[in-house]
Amino acid sequence: MVMSGFCKGAAAGLIMAALFGCVTSDPGYSDGEAISIPYDPYDFDPDDLQAEAQAHCTAFGLNAVFDGETADPQSVRWRYRHFRCV
Repeated sequence: MVMSGFCKGAAAGLIMAALFGCVTSDPGYSDGEAISIPYDPYDFDPDDLQAEAQAHCTAFGLNAVFDGETADPQSVRWRYRHFRCV
């Protein structure tokens, strides 16, 4: 089957959009002095998440402070807890 130039371009554009969506799906922070931790809201311990964030922030000589949470737009179940290192 031979695809026209337009169809090839459209197919390539859809593939690139899908790949870009996969790469940028994490709503978390990008710098080292903050951390976003994915978790299952039906099976988690807030103290464990706080301890994981504190271990991350300790590497910078700082303390972890809870900074909110967001739902994963790609999933019905997963959420992210955000912590800033202060």
